[in-house]
Amino acid sequence: MQKILVIVAIIFSLAAAGVGYLNRGKLITLKEESAKYQADLSAAQKKSAASAAELKSANEKIAILDSDKEKIAAELVEARSEKEKAVATQGDLQKQISDRDNTLAQQKTDLSAKDSRIAELESKVSQIAQPTGGQTEELKKQLSEKDILNTSLQTKLKEQDTQLASLKEREAQRRAKMMRPGLEGRILAVNSSWGFVVLSLGDRNGVVSGAEMLIKRGPQLVGKVRITSVEPSSSIADIVANSVRNGLSVMPGDTVIYSGPAADDQETKTP
Repeated sequence: MQKILVIVAIIFSLAAAGVGYLNRGKLITLKEESAKYQADLSAAQKKSAASAAELKSANEKIAILDSDKEKIAAELVEARSEKEKAVATQGDLQKQISDRDNTLAQQKTDLSAKDSRIAELESKVSQIAQPTGGQTEELKKQLSEKDILNTSLQTKLKEQDTQLASLKEREAQRRAKMMRPGLEGRILAVNSSWGFVVLSLGDRNGVVSGAEMLIKRGPQLVGKVRITSVEPSSSIADIVANSVRNGLSVMPGDTVIYSGPAADDQETKTP
């Protein structure tokens, strides 16, 4: 009986040892799985934090872009208004020059007619050998009126010549002004519907109305623009028709470069 108990005890001990070995293996496996789970959880938390940071940065950029968009829209409205004013001013200047030319031509015609009248009167005076008193007084009166009229016409003619010269000088100065070759800026905004752009260059940079500038994107030539309105720190320019290469379009951020006075010279020579 005692021997049986000993055998049974040995069997239970072996069984307990086997169960303990199996449990130890399971415990090791569970520890490894737990460590792997913790690592995966940590990586997921890092990715989540990175995604949250990227989302915040994207939202900030969107807010900045929205603000820039509103500013550019306001600048476009103001630029279009300034462009219309500049076009109207240029038209008024051309009309003033034309009106002065017409007035000057008319006054020269009138002066020529008065000279003919003066010559006629002088001829009559010379033909009268012994004028009577009444005739003499009449001739003196006519000659006095002639002198007054002639002086008035001469004064008006000089005034018209001075005004016309001033207008022509202003127009010549506008056309003769030269920009610095190599002057470079960028396009701030593009209005495709109206066909004009807003440039980062202005009067402070030496920009001149009527000058043409090249549009480049890196080393690639995109097209040309012609300055129509100049502000202290910005300017408006029309996109030159048929100058934009096929497959390309003018975009904000493109570079503009003034290469020289060739375009201005061509404009000056055009009748």
